[in-house]
Amino acid sequence: MINTIHQQLPKLLLLATAISLLSCSKSEIDSSDYFPLKPGKAWVYEVETEMKDPEIHPTITLSTDRKINFDGETTWVRRSADGVEYYIRRDDTGIYRVASRLDNQEQAQLDPARRYIFKNPIQVGTTWEALTVPYLVRHPNEFPYHLKNSHKAIMTYRIEALNQEVEVPYGKFTDCIHVQGTASIKIFTDPVNGFSDVPLVSNEYYCKGVGLVKFDREETVPGYAMTGGKLSYNLISVK
Repeated sequence: MINTIHQQLPKLLLLATAISLLSCSKSEIDSSDYFPLKPGKAWVYEVETEMKDPEIHPTITLSTDRKINFDGETTWVRRSADGVEYYIRRDDTGIYRVASRLDNQEQAQLDPARRYIFKNPIQVGTTWEALTVPYLVRHPNEFPYHLKNSHKAIMTYRIEALNQEVEVPYGKFTDCIHVQGTASIKIFTDPVNGFSDVPLVSNEYYCKGVGLVKFDREETVPGYAMTGGKLSYNLISVK
C-alpha cells in the first residue's frame, strides 16, 4: 500500500499543481476585456467643458481602424476623428502604444518607449508612467495660448479600484476599472503667485466588454494671468 501511495504521489502533485495554475489563471483579469481592439468598432463621446475653446468639439469619435503587421509584430491601429492614429500592441505585460501618426505624415513615428494604457497585473496598486503635456492650461492673452508644445511632465498612472459602477449616457456599467493619472508642471502663473506647481489629474474608467466609457481631465491654475479647466468625455454610443 505504501509503495502504491509513493507511486501515485508524483501524479497527485502534478494534478494539484495543474489545478492551482488553472485557478490562478482564471482569477487573473484580462486587460483586453477592458480595452477591445476589434477592427471596425467605434466609440463616440460627448465632450463637456466650461472652457471656451474652438479646438474642443462637442463630440469625439475613437475607432479601431485596422489590424496590421507593424515592424514585424501584430499591431492594432486606433484612430481619432481629428486625424491621429495610435499604434497599439498587447502582450503579457499589458496593452501599450508603440507609435503614432498624423494624417499629413507618411510614416508612423515610433515612441521612445512603450506608453502603457494598462499594465499587468490588473489589480489595485499597479502603477506605470508615461509622458504627458498640459492640455487645458492657457495663456489667454498670448500666442500660442496653449503650453502643450513647451511643457512636458511624467504622469504616474495607478489602478485605483476594480468593479466600479459608472453611469454615462450610453448606459450603466458595474464591472469597471478606475485608473488615475497624476502629474504637475511648474509655471509662472502671475506676479502675485510667481512660479506655481500646477497639478494635472486624469481619471479614466474602462468597463468590461465596452472599453473606455468615461474620461476626466483637470488642470487647476492659481492666480489670474493664466487659466486652467476641466474636460470630460462620456460615452454616448458604440458602433
